[in-house]
Parts: sequence; structure tokens; C-alpha cells
Amino acid sequence: MLSRDRDLMKPGIVQKIFHDHFEAYLKKHRLSKREKKASWNIMTCRTRAQGFHIDECPNGDYSIILNNSCKHRSCPQCGVTETEIWLKRRKLQALDCPYFHITFTIDHDLHLIWRYNRRVFTNAMFHAAWHTLKELLGDDKWLGVQPGAIGVFQSWGDEMQEHCHLHCIVTAGGLDRQGGWKEANGGFLLPTQVLASKFRGKFLAYLREAFKAITPRGIEKDKSQILVAPAGKSVQQCLNLLNKLGRKKWHADIEPAYEHAEGVFKYVGRYIRRGPISEKRIVSYDGDNVTIAYGHPEKHEKRSFRLNAETFIHRILSHVPEKGTHMVRAYGLFHPNCRGKLDDVRAQLGQPPYEPLTDLPHAHELLCRMFPDWEANLCPKCGAVLRTAYVYRRLHAPPWRIAA
Repeated sequence: MLSRDRDLMKPGIVQKIFHDHFEAYLKKHRLSKREKKASWNIMTCRTRAQGFHIDECPNGDYSIILNNSCKHRSCPQCGVTETEIWLKRRKLQALDCPYFHITFTIDHDLHLIWRYNRRVFTNAMFHAAWHTLKELLGDDKWLGVQPGAIGVFQSWGDEMQEHCHLHCIVTAGGLDRQGGWKEANGGFLLPTQVLASKFRGKFLAYLREAFKAITPRGIEKDKSQILVAPAGKSVQQCLNLLNKLGRKKWHADIEPAYEHAEGVFKYVGRYIRRGPISEKRIVSYDGDNVTIAYGHPEKHEKRSFRLNAETFIHRILSHVPEKGTHMVRAYGLFHPNCRGKLDDVRAQLGQPPYEPLTDLPHAHELLCRMFPDWEANLCPKCGAVLRTAYVYRRLHAPPWRIAA
């Protein structure tokens, strides 16, 4: 029953839910600018409001006008080409070695602080995770190397609820102090409890520091760098919470090593675009309620869960990141400043020097490569691959911003 119902759901179902219920939702909820912008893009994606482009046959036999996609990172209809380019870049950069997938989680009591300080909070979480890995793996007690790592921030769980955590893809080895490649022994990287305790200490320390208006060097911070207390809370209450959480046990998970990077990069690649829900997971929509299949059904007693439309919209918008927040970051050997070290390691592993992807393909060209048999890519008269001849983009601003 589940798979048959899911087949009935066509692309654009999230857009339809927004069209059906967003006006009523807006009357009951006060939205931020980023939430309004995300909503407008979701509702206008692949409509004339986003502009259009003309694809034509190179032989002049056929042309078609198609509406543009919004390319907003919270839109479930977008992100296919961007994800593919990201994966291609990661494959070009990847080292020929095993990889560990590490997940850092935080206490749910911290989500209230995250809601009011998304960018600063996310930055602190990234810094704490990388500094934890760098310090432990750089210690001769464990491995004594500088690894390569890719971090991906995710703010939602299986039911689209708040669940901030970090996925880190870490090389099973690194560059030692003598400049040689040293690989982790067997399937062991670090003790998970040591990893979790170190991360807890660093993260809470960075949050405490972020509440201060002055840096340790006595320099006044910009307002955008300071954590603010949530509504109804004082800074002291927040600091008391941090002290309390410092006495609790935290968790970090290290999965068994992957033989190569491709599989684990594909796994985390699902989270860098399209927001907290893939439309493929939507089983049914009856006009009022949405039934959604679990992304990890092995962790749940049931295969799906149900949300009313208002809650569904709220959970999507609650995960829209602040503008300028980098949700994916590279560290260690994969950081742009470590290009020389990366090439040294690649030479030791028998790989050519890393050549970054600079000649980015056009979205239509990339789709043709990804789906070579897709009929929409071909001229219905001669079968030639269509090419984009003209693109018109409307103002990328919701009507209320244009009016202002």
C-alpha cells in the first residue's frame, strides 16, 4: 500500500501544499524575511514568476519555452544539478583511502538558542567538531596526523523536527609530522566517548564565549558575532543551561570505515540541498494531512508518519538557514589552503595532483549527462539534444520586497 500510494505523488506536491495552505498559515504565524523568501520561491518554482528559458534544436527543427526553477536551497524541487556538481568536486578531490562517517549530536535543550542564533550557533558547532577531530587525531596517542574532513550541518530529524547535528566525512589516516601518509589501523579511529566528551567541552566553551561582547584579546565584537538570549530568557539563564549540560553525557557516532569516499559522499549529499524533505518520501496528501515515509524506517516501528498541512509547512520553514550560512565546509587536507599537502598525499597514494573543477557545465548540459535517455532533452523531430538558447530571469525578490 505504501509504495503504490507513493507512486501517485507527482513532483511539485510540496508546492501544492503551500498553495493550498500558506495563506491561512501566514494569518496565524509571523514569518521572518528568510522564511517569506523561501515560501515565495517554493510556491513560484518552475512558474513564469521565476522567468523562463528557451531550449531549441541545434538543427532548427524545434524550440520550447520552459519556466525557470527557483534554485532556493530549501526548495524540494531544486538542487539536483548543484548536488551533482558538489559530488563531482568531492570525487575529484577525494583521496584513495578508506573514510569514516562521524556524527556529532547535541542536547535538544540547546535548540532554543539555535533558533535565535542560527549562524553563530552553526559556526560554533562546526568549529568545535573540527577542533575536536584535529586535536585528537593530531595526538600521537591516537594517530598523530592531520586528516582531511568534510562537514555537513543538518538541523532536522526523520520527522522534520529540530535535531541539530553534524555529519563529518573523515579520512582514515592523514599526513604525519614527517610528511608521510599514515593510515588508521584496522577499523578503529577514535573512542566514541572520548570524541563526544571533547566535542561537548569545546562546543559549550565556544557558546559561552559567543555570549560575550568582547573577544579574549579585548576587541569588541560585531553584533552578528554575538549570541543573544532567546525571548523570555536571560544570558545568565543560558549560561546556567550550558553548565548543566556540561555535566551530562553526550553522544558521537563513528560508523565502520567505508572503503572509498563515493558512497558516504552520496549519503551526505542528500542533505546539502532541498531542505528537510525529499518529495519522494511523501506517500499521500488528502488536502489537509500529509503522510510521509521515514527516511530511516529501520529506526521506527512504523514506516510512515502523518502531519497536518500547517505543521508540515511550519517544519519546512523552521529549517531555512540564515543567508550566508555555509552548511558544508572543508577542513584539514581538503581545505583550500592545504592544496600542497593534499597533492603530497595524493602522490604518496599514487594519485595525480588535484585539479579543481573550474569549467562548470550549464544546468541543461548537466541534466543531459545525468539523464541521457530523458525525452525532454531531445528534439521530437530529429532526436538531437536540445540546447539552451536564451534565459530570462525576473527579479529574484518576493512581491512584498519589490513593493518596499
